[in-house]
Amino acid sequence: MPDRFWNEALETLSPGERRRLEDDRLAEQIAYDVAASPFYRAKLDGAGVRGDDIRRVEDLARVPFMEKGEIADSQADGTLLGVNRCAPLERIVRIQATGGTTGQPMRIGLTRRDIDDYGQMGAGALWTMGCRPGDIVFECMNYNLYAGGLSDHLTFETLGAATIPFGVGHSERLLTMMAGLSDPVGIWATPSYAVRLAEVAAQLGIEPRSVGLRRGYFSGEAGLQVPGYRERIEETWGMVARDQYGTGELGLHSGECEQQNGVHFGGTGIAIAELIDPDSGEVLPFTDGQQGEVVYTSIRREACPLLRMRSHDLMQVFTEPCPCGRTSFRFLILGRSDDMFIVKGVNVFPLSIQAVLLRLSPRITGEFQVVLDRPPPIDYPVPITVEVARDVPAETHDALARDVAARLQAELNFTAAVVLASPGTIATERKTRRVIRSYRGEAAS
Repeated sequence: MPDRFWNEALETLSPGERRRLEDDRLAEQIAYDVAASPFYRAKLDGAGVRGDDIRRVEDLARVPFMEKGEIADSQADGTLLGVNRCAPLERIVRIQATGGTTGQPMRIGLTRRDIDDYGQMGAGALWTMGCRPGDIVFECMNYNLYAGGLSDHLTFETLGAATIPFGVGHSERLLTMMAGLSDPVGIWATPSYAVRLAEVAAQLGIEPRSVGLRRGYFSGEAGLQVPGYRERIEETWGMVARDQYGTGELGLHSGECEQQNGVHFGGTGIAIAELIDPDSGEVLPFTDGQQGEVVYTSIRREACPLLRMRSHDLMQVFTEPCPCGRTSFRFLILGRSDDMFIVKGVNVFPLSIQAVLLRLSPRITGEFQVVLDRPPPIDYPVPITVEVARDVPAETHDALARDVAARLQAELNFTAAVVLASPGTIATERKTRRVIRSYRGEAAS
């Protein structure tokens, strides 16, 4: 098929060709970083490494990791950009933000070339997901500093889709606009917003399938990788739902093809992805089925490059060939290491909780939040608020809460203190936080 790929040459590289490209660009990027940044010079010096020691992907294991906190802390005094800035301000034309470890925005700069690379990388991911020129897409992400707003919007424009910058909020108006169009439309949003939007439609007496929403491009949460969640969204709206992954620091880069056998890594030529043991930091091999935390290194970034930036996202990778013809590795997100909590020695991930809850559908929606009000150890019943489905009789709520707790105990081996909440009170227009550590001052939004 002539329209199968956005960039066929890049997306079908052999392993050897990909590694040569990565090695060449890595050497160039490291030389640039060291020449432009006292921070990077000091980081390498502290590890006893010279810039020209880093010539191949394997050499990255000699370099210390980066954490978001290093950049966020360096901006705390009012400095516009962090310690990893490598381009002069007169070449930086956009500043966006991602969440920092303190909850304050972590500002990231982009040059014109960085923006072009972002657009090309994102367009490749969207093309993989089935988006095409002429498609109508409502962009329902936050445009307030967040990369998922303006920057991701422009990836749709790079591809050629007719993109409507709707933003977050005003769900009733969104439904009215969609329903008022004779053409089928798509949406770019978090998976939980698709659930929330269906609830708003029900409140308005609108049948979701009548709205004409036929394609969904979802990001910001790993909901589509929870068994049953994608099916629920597709059945509710009569749409095709595709999964995407990116980070605020690197951009929208990876999309799911029609095979739905994992998300294709789309950062080839822009970034190197390593897989590490989240506890020891040891580099893990990219073998089929391997699990670990993904770490990113920029190999074509001018303004604020990344050098072994820890994502704290845990993934499982797949390296067997995909029938779609793309040769990059595929992956599933398992959760975030910093979202995981430990109850009496048991590791609990939000995605596992959601999978259990979805098996209790249709009595509950599958939306939930965990609020931890005390620091570890967690030797008490975990407080979980769970959305009850519409029209479930109030007199059955107590029994339902006990059933939820029993299922969590049986399948995940921890005790939960379950409180039921009305539908539409957890899933919102914004990214839904599943685990809130209130003892750290974290809030629900």
